[in-house]
Amino acid sequence: MSKSLAPTINYTLIQGSYWGCYCAIVTFSSVYLLAQGFTNAQIGTVIALSSVLSAVLQPVFSGLADRLKKLSLRQFAALLVLVQLAAGALLLVVPGMVPQALLYGTLTVMIQVVLPLCSALGMACINSGNPMNFGVARGAGSISYGVFSSLVGQLVLWFGEVSIPVALTLLNLVLMVAILAFKFKGMEDGPREEVVQEKKAKGGKPFPLKYHGVIPLVLGVVLLLVSHNVLNTFAFQIVTPLGGDSAAMGNMLLVQSLVELPVMFLFSWMITKAGSRFWLCVSGVGFFLHALGAFLAPNMFWMTVIQVFEMPGYAVFALASIYFVNEMVEERERVQGQAWITMAMTLGNVLASFVGGLLLDYTSVFVLLTFASLAGAGGMLLFFLLLRKGSRTLTPVE
Repeated sequence: MSKSLAPTINYTLIQGSYWGCYCAIVTFSSVYLLAQGFTNAQIGTVIALSSVLSAVLQPVFSGLADRLKKLSLRQFAALLVLVQLAAGALLLVVPGMVPQALLYGTLTVMIQVVLPLCSALGMACINSGNPMNFGVARGAGSISYGVFSSLVGQLVLWFGEVSIPVALTLLNLVLMVAILAFKFKGMEDGPREEVVQEKKAKGGKPFPLKYHGVIPLVLGVVLLLVSHNVLNTFAFQIVTPLGGDSAAMGNMLLVQSLVELPVMFLFSWMITKAGSRFWLCVSGVGFFLHALGAFLAPNMFWMTVIQVFEMPGYAVFALASIYFVNEMVEERERVQGQAWITMAMTLGNVLASFVGGLLLDYTSVFVLLTFASLAGAGGMLLFFLLLRKGSRTLTPVE
């Protein structure tokens, strides 16, 4: 029994420490950087540039991971976390706004670059025949995000902003150790020789030229994540006209987090009842209904109720997209496949922040929610078109 539970427990530790790190870096970026003397505009610039850079580097690093001859995926992922660990620790000892901006930018880039590698690690474990429940581990990651949001916030109240890089350094250490320990039956500790030779024979075509429909699929993901991130990034501005305040917003986001958990914990069973294509189409409907519900909500009660669409929307997408790539993409390029989805998610976040901010500054919440609904509708329709039965999306080009 202990051996059968070991992969899930170990991967849960990876997911938990990863999302704890993500929380400390991204959620508390303004808290930390304001304390270092940065203005809001400077903070926005650091985060935006870092996010764009991470979107560019995600497929680059993942392509490198697929081509490595000396390091396994596990070792390469741990090496990138070591960079995070060093950057977080240096925040404590290197003063000055320029070094702090560079170090924090490095952290913001690396935490997003590491995500597709962690996803690929989990799928590699399952593909090797190990009894791992990916959904339970990912659900634990969501719980960890919420727990560390509260914990780090309390630590800041007690000990000041210095507790953010301290907590981050400890979490990165746990993440690195958990990744290095993630080695189970059948998992390669380095690239198999036949895979290396196959890579040489196939040549160096870019990933989008090797598989059908990569760019349209990325566009669909970007649209859906724009819709999703508009609702989260500007949650306070959205609830204010409905009579909500920061407390009401917090309760709404808590409900949003809680409704994700049943999907996370049950997804390993759900995927046996219908394929990943079906669940991705369901997620497109969920994203759209979430945005449309926010557009139509007359008060905070209904705004809270419509958070239930987070369940068929983001929660389903977060897992179904990983399974879909794992099923469709050839083994030697699965890390790159995960990276292209993660890149699209990152671009969705950047565009939601940029366009959403402009719409709020120059128009109104009504226009913002109209934009979110249209983006959700566009992404949903693209998913139906690209993922219908018999479609060639993400099948190899002959």
